[in-house]
Amino acid sequence: MSPRKSSTSSAEPTYRARYLGVEVAGVPFVPRPWLERTLTQALPDPAGRRPRIVRLERSRALVEVGHAWARAARTAWNATVPGPAGGGPVTIATRRTWGTLRKGKLWLRSERADRPPT
Repeated sequence: MSPRKSSTSSAEPTYRARYLGVEVAGVPFVPRPWLERTLTQALPDPAGRRPRIVRLERSRALVEVGHAWARAARTAWNATVPGPAGGGPVTIATRRTWGTLRKGKLWLRSERADRPPT
């Protein structure tokens, strides 16, 4: 047996985290509380664990959801919603789903590489 813990084994066997890459267009800066509230409200009934933003960088966020909610979250989070503080409409789109946090972090880093130098 491998000495490393597998990504599917945990102390809580009924919960397996999935990490969704979410992009937000329409605002230069996305406030974390607003995004968490918006994503939670979009789910039909987030019983149990609520979605949790793991990382937020400019227009991209890495959001942890339970494996049972991953499909519903991908569907619900592709929408245009009112922006923070009564701003104009903001488009939220899910890009990918990962089973490990490491792969999601690589996706966030790719945005930094795409950014023009300042």
